[in-house]
Amino acid sequence: MSSLKINRQDKNLMRKQLEEILSIQKDLDKKINNYQQESVVEEYRGFWQELGQNNKDSIQRVSRYMVRKCNR
Repeated sequence: MSSLKINRQDKNLMRKQLEEILSIQKDLDKKINNYQQESVVEEYRGFWQELGQNNKDSIQRVSRYMVRKCNR
């Protein structure tokens, strides 16, 4: 890991960008859940479930990074 000092302006910009990404990912999570519930075919439901889990993992990853690297 780098111990490079990042200035506050850059941290704030990165945090703003990550917050936008998180918002998009959360909207995507809702759509994935809706599609999974609407699916009749079990194979498709399984795919939506897997896709949703990957998205949740991504949300967690972005959230943790934002807290660690863009703290206020």
